[in-house]
Formats: sequence, C-alpha cells, structure tokens
Amino acid sequence: MLVFAVGGYAVYDRFIKEDSGIAACKAMSEDKQIDGSPKDSDAGDDDLSEAEYREARKIFEDSRHDKIREHGTALMDLLWRVQQMPEDDGGALAFIGPMGTHVSGLQTACADEGFIIKLDS
Repeated sequence: MLVFAVGGYAVYDRFIKEDSGIAACKAMSEDKQIDGSPKDSDAGDDDLSEAEYREARKIFEDSRHDKIREHGTALMDLLWRVQQMPEDDGGALAFIGPMGTHVSGLQTACADEGFIIKLDS
C-alpha cells in the first residue's frame, strides 16, 4: 500500500500538478502577478516586503524547469537587493548587466515552454 501511495504522489507531483514556474510564466503572459493575482492598477509603490520576496522567490525555486528556476530566482534576488539599496546610491547601476541577463533568460525559458512574456513594466 505504501508503494502505491508514494508512486501516486510522485505521479501527481511530476505530471498532474502544475509546475510553479510554468504557472508564473502563464500568469506573466496574461499580464498578471507571478502568483496569478491581478496587477494593481495603482502603480505607486512597487516595493516588495520581505514576505512577498520570499514567496515570489519560492515560486521559481520550486520549479522543475532548470532555466525557469535559475533565472527566476536570480531575478528575484537582484530585485530584492537593488530595492534594499539607498535611493541616492548609484550602486544599482552595477546590477544592470545581470538584470538584463536574467530578464531575457526568464523570457526565453518561458517562451521555450510556450508562454510569451513581456517584462518591461
């Protein structure tokens, strides 16, 4: 019985349950937040709380797709790090290269799975 339960869970987890990274790609392709919730029309404060950062990072971290996991987690880490810098500090410029790499990497990884996303906003 235990073998069937473990096997059943493995099948569910691998083939039936939607991958969290794919769900994020799908949501972004539909112009939603990565968790699938609608984007706020009030674009005033885009700062993430620590809990929101951890939740967003976990969505990508739990993906079974290597490139989505790699670029999604790196992008969340970069956004968090830049957000933590003082506003008058020009150090954020050092992150432009890596940010571009991971934005385009995530776009490509999502496109490879059939979801075209636009990450310019």
